[in-house]
Amino acid sequence: MGRLYNKAIYNFDEPVKSYWEDISSPDQSNFPTLVGDHECEVAVIGGGFTGISTAYHLAKDYNCDVRLLEAGHMGWASSGRNAGFACIPATKLSINQLFKTYGENETKLFFKSQVEGVDLLQEIINEHQIDCEQAGSGNYDVAHHPTAIDELKSWGDDLQKHFDIKTKWIPQEEFDEIGHQSTEQFGAVWMEPGFAMNPMAFLSGFVNAANNFGAKLHARSNVIKWEKHEGVHKLITKEGSLKAKKVVMATNGYTDESLHKSFAKRIMPVLSNIIITREMSDEEFDLQNYKTLTPICNSREILYYYRRMPSNRMLFGTRGDTFGDDKSALKMKEFMTKCFRGVFPHWKDIDIEYYWRGTIVYTRDWTPSVGSLEDDPSVYFSYGYSANGNNTTVYCGKKLSELICASNTGEVNLPAIYKGLSPKFPFAFMRLWMLRFMLSYYRYFEQNKREL
Repeated sequence: MGRLYNKAIYNFDEPVKSYWEDISSPDQSNFPTLVGDHECEVAVIGGGFTGISTAYHLAKDYNCDVRLLEAGHMGWASSGRNAGFACIPATKLSINQLFKTYGENETKLFFKSQVEGVDLLQEIINEHQIDCEQAGSGNYDVAHHPTAIDELKSWGDDLQKHFDIKTKWIPQEEFDEIGHQSTEQFGAVWMEPGFAMNPMAFLSGFVNAANNFGAKLHARSNVIKWEKHEGVHKLITKEGSLKAKKVVMATNGYTDESLHKSFAKRIMPVLSNIIITREMSDEEFDLQNYKTLTPICNSREILYYYRRMPSNRMLFGTRGDTFGDDKSALKMKEFMTKCFRGVFPHWKDIDIEYYWRGTIVYTRDWTPSVGSLEDDPSVYFSYGYSANGNNTTVYCGKKLSELICASNTGEVNLPAIYKGLSPKFPFAFMRLWMLRFMLSYYRYFEQNKREL
């Protein structure tokens, strides 16, 4: 089993028709396809934020001979087409679950690292003067139903109490004035770390920075075979090959599980779907009193995430598609449009101009996985960011560069929550059916809750 979804999801030759692709597609002239036989010290598979951050820091901090292989064009995958939220945390486990499993000290280190990831993302934007339409301050979690209020209040209190993260509870009436009005707004917790951005524009600046520091990046260079002979890895593409002493697996949701047996059956790629409206007038935004540019997630189990963009469009996203073919895409767009209009009923006539999808990844233990293989320490990996990848990826890429170049023992200052391969899914061939059951259950649960 190579990949879970319909083959349409993995058509690396065709750009995804996203809003970001339309307005911010990066110049590909510096990233030629790998042709012929080459060698390097470190090879990186995957040109998303994890791979780019690894290559960037290897070249910048260690003057390392590094090459990166991306299957599509730079920005083809989810790093170039997500919603642009920089937010925390990269896990679906509660604070109490993290305390119980990893202990209080390691959990505190994990949340500290999450804030460091947001700060690192901001530093890269500032250092390279990347114009990525940065907007908003922090993040909002909105209670979509009265029953979610107490849990969100406790979440904000715990972030402040245990991790010194600034938060504020905003009652419904106040958020009506400073945030927005909707059918699913019963108060919100604001947390300080984070912002919104155009992810493709950031990626374009980031890959150029990595290239300028000496990393060699190759677009349209899908790795179709991975061999190892006498301690040397050989990555084979359609038009060339690359030998390296060390390899970084940084493919996340588009991982070909047949490429290396160590990574098979360890991820649950989940399709996340986004719609974007036409440009709206201030008067139209006033219909829902929508004021803020700060990104928002709500408290649904299958969450809605949305934001007003600097271009005066609305972005709205959720999960749901579990097939990946064109027919399911059409159904998902119709479903999301209905959800969007249900939350913001005064926008029932606002046209939807864009729809697209891409994968996020959950692991069986609901935490990111970072490190090197126990049986082959020359192979490194990072994946599984639980839909909080924009800042976590750049942090993990930097940590991988330290693992590769700055550590003689294989240890770096990395919280235990990240370390090691995630456990395999039992009955992995049934992962999509498990996902479909879970999504159906949560939709039923939410529907019954609303009818109480």
